[in-house]
Amino acid sequence: MKQVKFIIKHLKNNSLKMVVLMASGVLIVTFTLLTPLFFSYFIDTIIGDIPSQNHLFNFLVNQVGGLQIMREHLWLAGVLLVSLSLVSGIFMIVRGYLNGAISEDVVMNIRHEMFNHIAKLPYGVFVKHQSGDLIQRTTSDVETIRRFLAAQVSEFVYALSMALLSALIMFSINPQLAWLSIIALPIIFFFAFFYFKQMQRAFKASDEAEAEMSNTIQENLSGVRVVKAFNNEAYEMEKFTQKNATFRDLTYRLIHLLARYWAISDFVCLLQILVVVVVGIYFALHQRISVGQYFVFVSYVSMVLWPVRNMGRILSDMGKVSVSIDRLMEILDVPMEDVDTGLTPTIAGNISFENVSFKYDDGITHVLHDVSFKIQQGERIAIMGPTGSGKSSLVHLLLRLYEPTQGRIYVDDVPLDTMALKHVRQNISIVLQEPYLFSRSIKENIKIAHPYANDDQVAHVATIANIDEVIESFESGYDTLVGERGVTLSGGQKQRVAIARSILANAPVLIFDDSLSAVDAQTDQEIQRALQNIAKDVTTIVVTHRINSAKTAHRILVIDQGRIVQEGSHEQLLKTPGLYQTIAKIQESEDHA
Repeated sequence: MKQVKFIIKHLKNNSLKMVVLMASGVLIVTFTLLTPLFFSYFIDTIIGDIPSQNHLFNFLVNQVGGLQIMREHLWLAGVLLVSLSLVSGIFMIVRGYLNGAISEDVVMNIRHEMFNHIAKLPYGVFVKHQSGDLIQRTTSDVETIRRFLAAQVSEFVYALSMALLSALIMFSINPQLAWLSIIALPIIFFFAFFYFKQMQRAFKASDEAEAEMSNTIQENLSGVRVVKAFNNEAYEMEKFTQKNATFRDLTYRLIHLLARYWAISDFVCLLQILVVVVVGIYFALHQRISVGQYFVFVSYVSMVLWPVRNMGRILSDMGKVSVSIDRLMEILDVPMEDVDTGLTPTIAGNISFENVSFKYDDGITHVLHDVSFKIQQGERIAIMGPTGSGKSSLVHLLLRLYEPTQGRIYVDDVPLDTMALKHVRQNISIVLQEPYLFSRSIKENIKIAHPYANDDQVAHVATIANIDEVIESFESGYDTLVGERGVTLSGGQKQRVAIARSILANAPVLIFDDSLSAVDAQTDQEIQRALQNIAKDVTTIVVTHRINSAKTAHRILVIDQGRIVQEGSHEQLLKTPGLYQTIAKIQESEDHA
């Protein structure tokens, strides 16, 4: 039922078109069924001399002068048959146009809804879901719905109308032969329903295997440099081959089920036709039906059986659509982030963590334990600690990518969780540890933070990030395309473009999440000095492993195993035995080595 509601919801702007589509299907059936009836009338009444009770054809014949005129001008019967076919053809054209118009409009709306929904999902969803799987849902699963709407909805209306109308006509002619003509219909229908259940499971397995294969392709394209750097092509090819073979085998199973259905249903339908032909001849020979009526039965039995038999394909596709809709709804049912509701106070940059603890949803232990500290507006704070100590988790909480398990965070004495997410992220700018650049120009990548910035503003922040000379050395300058994920730039260059992007946001709080690690020490110091000159009132948080990146900070917070174990300036911490002093000695010895 929920799948039907999903389709109806996305058909709401096409409801009138859908009514016309269904009406066209019924009219196609009507004019298709009239053709054998007219042949029967032609054989029995016009050529023969059997009076007809068909008021429609009697009326049409009277309009051209009566039976005698028709017998003298048989070409008029041909004109009538051609007219019936032309009218049916017109409605077929209408049906074909509406099939395409409705299906394309509906899937466009579904794709738009999916992309919009995915873009606004909480960060944790993307941690749990593979990107290849999300792409599969937005493309292949939506395409399954499109194919169904483009053909099978109108085909279902056609098959149902054909079965009902032709059955009514046959029963009006000869009930006994009519019962024989439709005796196979329940068998075909229930056989199709049985296979529908099996094919639904088979399609789901095939669809999920395709998602796994797509994810493998996506991972290899994204990580191509790692694959080549470690000469790992053969291993990745073997991994892909396994995924591809699994997808092939599961798809084969689906194809085999369909082949079995068509073979068995073909046998039943042909046997049914044979019965009608043989019994019909017997009835005609014993004058229980006329030759014209026999022609109607022989024509109608095929018109009924094949559409009903094709309902097996419709049911099969309904199974596929049901699976695809379930996969879409699995994502659409995840609540989106409410980025607009909440307070929007003016943010100066005073930050306070009060007894904050945090663990991930799928975690067993806390990654932060009772963390408390304060940062004043304009203060430069460095956060240091070993890998896995909880440094990045602090940043995630400050951006509200996650919420604290315990405790509270305040910005300018306002609880962070009461502020609108959009407002928080507009006022807290971050340079990520792994900068992501889109396959666009350098200028466009920088302007993501401020789409309406002019060229002078872009050049200014590039100068601060110490990337301006590099950009100007390129033939196209700021219009240079960086390739997917910024592949044409070095790691340090990508990092500096990302730094320029964050500075352009002009936010009162600026965070560097270990983002200076990809630049050399001299560039690091130049960027730090430039930031000090232009961001005196900006609260700056530098998450780093390097003493050189931390020592210019007003204060350094040393975190270990989710707890703040030391706090002070570079000079103070160097004189105090502890983790900071140990790190400083290790890095100093490495520099001298």
